[in-house]
Amino acid sequence: MLFVLLSACAHLTATWESTPAARVDVSGAAMAIVADDRRCQGIADALAREIRRRDGVRVSPDAKVRLALSRCEVDVRTEVDITQLYPGLGGGLTGGSEERDELIRAVGSVALTVEVDGRPQATLGAKSHRVRRLAGQERIASRLSVTEGVARDLAQDLAQQVAPEPEIVRRRFYRDPEPGSARAFHNQAVDAERVGDLRRALELAKKAAGASPTQANQQYVSELEDRLSGSKFVEGR
Repeated sequence: MLFVLLSACAHLTATWESTPAARVDVSGAAMAIVADDRRCQGIADALAREIRRRDGVRVSPDAKVRLALSRCEVDVRTEVDITQLYPGLGGGLTGGSEERDELIRAVGSVALTVEVDGRPQATLGAKSHRVRRLAGQERIASRLSVTEGVARDLAQDLAQQVAPEPEIVRRRFYRDPEPGSARAFHNQAVDAERVGDLRRALELAKKAAGASPTQANQQYVSELEDRLSGSKFVEGR
């Protein structure tokens, strides 16, 4: 495992490479990827492309291991953000103007059931959220791009659960924190996460968030909870 500390004024950035554990044991296996309804076809195609480029697994329509996608939802909406602009207050200036920004927001989710010889082993899940600001007359092309991006996100998430690749993890790490402080608890949580003790990391991260309930500390707790609880499972084995 590579571990690097990069300096940034009052804090450092701890960086290491980690390969998460697979949610199911399919190493060395051939897999068939199927869509249980038409809405899943685009995600299934993206998942097949993602699996093919990974080591240790291959895609075959006749494989005993079957990855069946279902409950596919991709909700794409166009929203308008309005910002009121006023030239000034006092000085005789009156009136104002507004700026209108169009956004395309897409939210997607999918469930994947892993079957071996026709028997379900586990059901995994993935979610994605993308936002794109519109420019000019590109509405149709932008909707398509965002929809395809969500499908890729879902496919990459599922592939990482089935046939994980190494990930680069980056965490803030404070210089010489006062013992018992939120920063000291945070550093200890990062150390525990780096060596794979997620339960201890979560315990310490919660102490850091309790001592200093900043958005960054709360976000770190949420990330560790997601990793520890296996929240991407829809159902267990």
